[in-house]
Amino acid sequence: MNKQLSVLYFSATNGTAKIVKSVADGVADSYREYNITLPGNREQGITFDSNDLVIVGVPVYAGRVPKFLIDFFENVKGNNTLAVFIAVYGNRNYDDALIELKDVFESKGFIGISAGAFIAEHSNTSKVGTNRPDSKDLDKARKFGADIKNKLENLNNLSSLSKITVKGNIPYKERMPAPPIVPDTNDACTECGICAKHCPMGAISFTNFKDIEPAKCVRCCSCIKKCPENAKSINHQMFIKITNGLIDNFSTVRNEPEFFI
Repeated sequence: MNKQLSVLYFSATNGTAKIVKSVADGVADSYREYNITLPGNREQGITFDSNDLVIVGVPVYAGRVPKFLIDFFENVKGNNTLAVFIAVYGNRNYDDALIELKDVFESKGFIGISAGAFIAEHSNTSKVGTNRPDSKDLDKARKFGADIKNKLENLNNLSSLSKITVKGNIPYKERMPAPPIVPDTNDACTECGICAKHCPMGAISFTNFKDIEPAKCVRCCSCIKKCPENAKSINHQMFIKITNGLIDNFSTVRNEPEFFI
């Protein structure tokens, strides 16, 4: 079954991008890329048809698909479009994110054929999921892609396709409200503007890089990880408490990718 392969992903710190592209490499030699990380790339909807195969990759935020991505996905449409769903989490747990992603897309004209959960370095700290996805993760991602390709090659028609089942609960895990928390900027800042250029939410002012809108910031830590001067950090007590809990419980654990084919 020949399909035009596309990848659609949000990746503030590049872990999800690495995984999605490695899966795609296992499926085909080339693909179309829809990188919706920056706000300018989420201004228009995207429509796919029955000739497409779409690999959708999202990060997991507190066990769910980020709310702003759920909002954007209202503008992504399919028409009997085959899809692969990928959730990438920071070595704690992906909870209900994968089933939520699957439900959202299957309600919009997509047909899930496979799904996977992968691990990336946690956005809060490099001590959890350190340097992941690593070479072993990417090898598994490419092998997963090859398995998807094999499944497609043996699929004669959509009527013979079995509905995939993934881990997760319904109703989904409750989204817990959080106080306004934004990164602080210290005197090492050279005003290079890298943080504002790469902010996925457009929360950082281009005229004052210390000015961050709390209502927009999702604490993805893109600005912290990309700053060449280590000038940004989050020092809010709740963030520090959560991060320390992650380090205490998950810094010495190596979770492995899970696949649903």
